Order: sequence, then structure tokens, then C-alpha cells
Amino acid sequence: MLGEATAANLLRHYCVKMRMSVEDIHSDQLPQLAEAMRPMLAVWLGSEGAAQVAQELRQLEARG
Repeated sequence: MLGEATAANLLRHYCVKMRMSVEDIHSDQLPQLAEAMRPMLAVWLGSEGAAQVAQELRQLEARG
């Protein structure tokens, strides 16, 4: 939805902000990361798109 470069930059930005390493993200951290990213995702995707991406991230957590 965002493109690979934009998504990677967004992920790096929020990992730094949350003091976690991109390489060491654990599936149990995905819901917290999804919620932190949601406001910025809404800028690019609108509130519905942001909610969808956040939900998809949470589903990744459920799969472990």
C-alpha cells in the first residue's frame, strides 16, 4: 500500500522512536508498533487504510 521504500522508512522511524531494533522485532511487539504507526499511516492511507494496515500487523502477531 505504501511502497517498499516508504514502508521501510516508516518502520525504521517508529522502531527508533520505540527504542527497538528493526532486526529484532518480535511478533508480540507488532500490536504496539501497529498502534504507534497508525496516525502516520492515516496521513497516507486515510483512517480506513490505516486501520486495515494496523489490523494486518496484529494478525501477523497472531500467527507468531
